[in-house]
Amino acid sequence: MAGESAAAHTVAAAPAPAPAPAPAPAPGESRRPAVHTERISLGYGDRRVVDELSLDIPPGRITVIVGPNACGKSTLLRGMARLLRPTAGAACLDGKSIHSLSSREVAQQLGILPQSPSAPEGITVTDLVGRGRSPHQGWFGRWTDADEQAVADAMRATGTLDLADRSVDELSGGQRQRVWIAMALAQRTGVLLLDEPTTFLDLTHQVEVLDLLADLNRTEATTIVAVLHDLNLACRYADHLVVLSEGRLVAEGAPREVVTEELVRDVFALPSRVIDDPVSATPLIVPIGRHHGSANRAGTAAGTAAADSVAAAPADTPADAAADTPAEAALDVAAAIPPTGAGSAAVSGVASGAVVRSETELREVVDEPVPLIADKAAPAIDDESRRFLEAAPLLMLASAADDGSVDVSPRGDEDGSVIVLDERTVAFADRQGNRRVDSMLNILRNPRVAMLFLVPGIDHALRINGTATIVRDGELLDRLALKGSPPELAVVVTVSELFVHCGRAFGRSKVWDPEAWPDQGSLPTAGTLLKAHTALRDALRDAERYGS
Repeated sequence: MAGESAAAHTVAAAPAPAPAPAPAPAPGESRRPAVHTERISLGYGDRRVVDELSLDIPPGRITVIVGPNACGKSTLLRGMARLLRPTAGAACLDGKSIHSLSSREVAQQLGILPQSPSAPEGITVTDLVGRGRSPHQGWFGRWTDADEQAVADAMRATGTLDLADRSVDELSGGQRQRVWIAMALAQRTGVLLLDEPTTFLDLTHQVEVLDLLADLNRTEATTIVAVLHDLNLACRYADHLVVLSEGRLVAEGAPREVVTEELVRDVFALPSRVIDDPVSATPLIVPIGRHHGSANRAGTAAGTAAADSVAAAPADTPADAAADTPAEAALDVAAAIPPTGAGSAAVSGVASGAVVRSETELREVVDEPVPLIADKAAPAIDDESRRFLEAAPLLMLASAADDGSVDVSPRGDEDGSVIVLDERTVAFADRQGNRRVDSMLNILRNPRVAMLFLVPGIDHALRINGTATIVRDGELLDRLALKGSPPELAVVVTVSELFVHCGRAFGRSKVWDPEAWPDQGSLPTAGTLLKAHTALRDALRDAERYGS
């Protein structure tokens, strides 16, 4: 195909052989759910990223979504996976809007593997893969033989059985990606969505992961939708290629019908030659670049001379001028403390361009967690959580006022910080010395609170989100009595959700390790801190009063 004219690409490209039909579902196996979008629009805040895009995903095939950076590939996948609500239109699963289905219904039919997923610290391969069975169990569901078989089959298919007892943290990038795919396989869904599954992998592991997905598609007829950056790997593995640009659908179809030199130039702004891949006979894009075109081949010496002249040209600024940059100037210590609220436009000590101000910017760094891990909240207190809560002598209570100001205060008792009244209700005492009027006033004005429960020596914590009420019920106050002395007030919290926080922060900080504790004598006492705060307040007041 090298050297063909543009017209030849639109007329003479021979169609590739049709892929072999996907195997039919085994007896008793559910059919593959259909996925499509109907004029779907997606975005973040006021910024529209995907614009009225309609797309049918061929069932039982491998569909790969490609396009230049920031064209909406990952955003489209998030909309299809129910991770992002459309501003218009719909993503549909078996003809129903995916947002009309419950999380469990979706997870039983569709698996999602986001970019660079993170696993709880210390979790083993078997435990992580086992989480793929969560959609098929109730809140208090028991592990069954079917679950055991699904996990074993998934690990066998991904070649991870020999990693079963190893910590996920210890694995190589390629091994970790196979384990995440095993977890998705254990879900036993008919559809698998993957957002850049080869990112950060070397070429060997990229091919290994894509071969695994191809095996899964051929043996299980799983519908696979993947976002890839590498056009050549996309052409090699896709049955159906979807090309996006600026949030719109540019082309779709078999790679050989879609990929032309014109398309690569128009969509990716890249001059190229499209030839046959000598291994797979799929389109192979060979970039030209500025230094490898025909003019350069004819005039290498001229190009070299030009490069030499550029290298020899004097710099626009002195060599030492680079030290005086806006970023470094912003990092100078402020001579005076800025007024309250001055940080809304700038952050002291941080370059102006380094502040993340939108969800779009945030998503460039922070990925969605795997839905099975993100959707981990329980709606009530189970027996195991009750044991943890009643053993926790310390909780951190977070509350917010109507104006957005936030208070976080510790609450604790030696016999446990709370009592569990029932599966949806906990209560704790408001004791003198623990009392913060700020948080109590916040509860009166805005009853939504969050509580983090800590147990010394335990590297994980439980969090409760709920609605708080201040009470002075005599019977409840008696139950909260400490050494025969009941509190004057109690706070009752109705639980809306409860979930576990993994222990990475505890492990990194070594907060429970006495060997890591600092010498108490080297740190200021509470009295010293209070005096310092008072002195600072007085100094600022004097400065405001006298203008100095």
